[in-house]
Amino acid sequence: MDFPHQILIYCVQITTRLQYVLDWVFREQLSIDYKITYDKSVWLDHQGPKINYSETRLQNEDILIIPHRLIFETGETPQQLNVNRWKKSTILFYNQPGALVPFDLFSATFYLLSRYEEYLPHKKDKHGRYWHTNSVAAQYSFLQQPVVDEWIIAFKRILERKFNIDIPHNQFDFLPTYDIDIAWAYMHKSRKYNWGGALKDVLKLKIGWAFDRLIVTNSKRQDPYDAYAWMDDVHKFYNLQPMYFFLVGKNGPFDKNLDPAIPAMQNLIKETAAQYQVGLHPSYGSYNQPGVLQKELNTLQEIVNRYLLCSRQHYIKMALPDTYRDLIEAGIEEDYSMGYPTVNGFRAGTSQPFLWFDLSREEKTELRVHPFCFMETTAINLYEGSKNEAYQEVERLIMATKNVHGRFVSIFHNNNLGNGRENKGWHKFYQKMIELVQR
Repeated sequence: MDFPHQILIYCVQITTRLQYVLDWVFREQLSIDYKITYDKSVWLDHQGPKINYSETRLQNEDILIIPHRLIFETGETPQQLNVNRWKKSTILFYNQPGALVPFDLFSATFYLLSRYEEYLPHKKDKHGRYWHTNSVAAQYSFLQQPVVDEWIIAFKRILERKFNIDIPHNQFDFLPTYDIDIAWAYMHKSRKYNWGGALKDVLKLKIGWAFDRLIVTNSKRQDPYDAYAWMDDVHKFYNLQPMYFFLVGKNGPFDKNLDPAIPAMQNLIKETAAQYQVGLHPSYGSYNQPGVLQKELNTLQEIVNRYLLCSRQHYIKMALPDTYRDLIEAGIEEDYSMGYPTVNGFRAGTSQPFLWFDLSREEKTELRVHPFCFMETTAINLYEGSKNEAYQEVERLIMATKNVHGRFVSIFHNNNLGNGRENKGWHKFYQKMIELVQR
């Protein structure tokens, strides 16, 4: 790739952590090439753009960023984060009051992108997942701000002003995604299953549900989870290119999809894959079981008759580094699980994709992580079905992403976009959200 500009960085030590974050900040986000030098005289004689990344001022340089020890260490230890504010953003590793960049931008970026805090001892939720309340973003109330993107935008403006250069900015992008956890509520299930379900509904005084079940299974009404044709119409009308993630694992307490051997399920997957990008939704039961994960991936690949490189964890059930290592071993190259299942926001502090850094091995991997920041089931649970409150939240997240020219990735489920009794009207919410995105 040809870069319009190059910047010279002076530092006393280069580590895999520093190399990783410099690649992402400069080459991926700012489209600027960089070189590193340990030679003071080379740096002092350089007439082009340059940054001093050390503890010592070399001359009356415009940009001195003082490094935090995190960027030069190995292993994981609790860090003194020195949280402060800068240009309407919360910052970490504040160490230089009054400076153009008063914190270690590179260590702070690395801390959030690597998910450093998730390797430290922490409290887990009932599903064994990292609980968002452990995070510095939750504790300092910046979870719904893409702070890393905000830092880079501010840094970009400093570079442009100080070195009289123009740096292109990213374009706002929207990626709608769907998790197909339960393809149909009643259709393509056994008569025994549906009659038993209807009886349970009656005993729970859910008469309307029992009536729906019997009417649908007698082909008198569309299945309440069958929103696929409507979703297709939405994609065509708004010119969207969505992604679908299919759950094809063995049934269990948290894995409720139809058996992928059922012809109707196979046809749904094939028809979707013919139009859109599809990926694996590794089951709850595949967690920490690489063999199960591989079997599920093979099943889905056999149905679509091609290799699949994308995945998102069901229930967002993941733990670092094991889950990502299992995905890499299975041949997955793109993961879409980087977000919280219990609260909407920016788990890694950014809306932009990044390569995963395996902190325990101190190495950059080829697994590209795509963060999501809004899932409708999370909003439904948090706001007890209130669409007004959910819309206020998604509006904030969209505006925050647009302000940094970021990438807004949403997750919806077919069962909430259909005409089921439990979550009526969310298809209208979804369409309203899309119109806000495209405004």
